[in-house]
Amino acid sequence: MASLMQMTLALWLALAAADPQALEREAKLLEAKLMAPCCWAQQVSLHQSPAADEIKQNVRRLLAEGKTSQQILDIYVAEYGDRILAEPPARGFSRLIYVAPWVFLVASVGLVVVVIRRLRASPAPAKAERAVAPPSEDEAERIDEELRNLD
Repeated sequence: MASLMQMTLALWLALAAADPQALEREAKLLEAKLMAPCCWAQQVSLHQSPAADEIKQNVRRLLAEGKTSQQILDIYVAEYGDRILAEPPARGFSRLIYVAPWVFLVASVGLVVVVIRRLRASPAPAKAERAVAPPSEDEAERIDEELRNLD
């Protein structure tokens, strides 16, 4: 079983080494998974700096040597830590990045459902009819006077 896996791996590496386009595609995918260590703001594939250029060259060299993508990522994680990865691994505090959006989505839907149910259940407030007393004699005279002044 182990020899079969070794033969398969050797065949895959030989095909990858024989196909420069496959090697380049794999290098581009790896560059997109790594952050530029000079500023930690952009992926290596997008960043223009000597540090990013060095990583691009090292990725291609390591692929040509037969290293797998995961081995290359592990090399950079060992050197720079998890910060080098564009997508942090889902472990420890970083797991919150993957869980929090779903928690907020479920909580938001639940809140909307509760608000809609409460709005449907509560009856519309009844208008309180207030008896309006007729104006007093002084008020009536003042109203009449103001209406005459409008003309």
